[in-house]
Amino acid sequence: MSPSLLDLEGKVAIVTGAGRGIGRAICLEFARAGAAVVAAARNVSEIKETAAIIRNEGGTALAVPVDVLDIGRIEEMLRATLGAFGKADILVNNAGGLPDNVSPSFHDGYVLNLKVEDWKAEIELNLSSLFYCSKIVGGAMVRQASGNIINISSGMGLGPFPGLCAAAAARAGVVNFTQTLAFEWAPYNIRVNCLAPGVTETPLTARQFAADPASREKRLENIALGRFARPEEIAAVALFLASPCSSYITGETIFASGGRISPLPPGYTSYLRAVRENTGGEPV
Repeated sequence: MSPSLLDLEGKVAIVTGAGRGIGRAICLEFARAGAAVVAAARNVSEIKETAAIIRNEGGTALAVPVDVLDIGRIEEMLRATLGAFGKADILVNNAGGLPDNVSPSFHDGYVLNLKVEDWKAEIELNLSSLFYCSKIVGGAMVRQASGNIINISSGMGLGPFPGLCAAAAARAGVVNFTQTLAFEWAPYNIRVNCLAPGVTETPLTARQFAADPASREKRLENIALGRFARPEEIAAVALFLASPCSSYITGETIFASGGRISPLPPGYTSYLRAVRENTGGEPV
């Protein structure tokens, strides 16, 4: 493979959720491949740190605060990008995760336990936000007749996931949204793909496993490689999707799973039954 196929020199990439974890790793990988990177997230200190790391390595980066649930702030992010670099070639819709005030537990999200407001918050953060950012930034890409959008989903969107029904439904929606957008925008030379990481060592998964320690080992039983992903391993797949290496790929979902053995870990149903018995059961 020619090294030039992984070259992002001259490209401008916007990455949401760029302050830590997978988002920061993607920013660093893109910058090392030559892209100018717009690191966007709510936490100003974190995105400034991401941008500083890139600049210290000799790259080009701009930290732009954004709330991906606020159309006005997304428009400001695009204006800042166009003002600094004149274009937007790549959008990585990575922001998402756990909404504020929602429990990190793997078993509080059963349908009968889940609050309606928490369902709405999960769908808004992990699905609607991608629509908002794609609509605003994608509009600029349509006008320039080129672009590349990478939507970050999750392995939980590719099969059943009891206990996290809202998160799983949102991630499954991302997969379908990706396919639909790819067909709508193919005439404008815009590729749209989805990257669905398996369990990755991030601050969010650390919170979830802290709330439910036994689930960590149970999830490991379901991975052929016997370990969770590192953020930089997911970032490498994002680089592939952003680069000329994937020039004939659109509307697809790449599942970076470490070899997921089945949709649910072995014995997971029994494990959930024991959890319910120990915590008072469901329904509530």
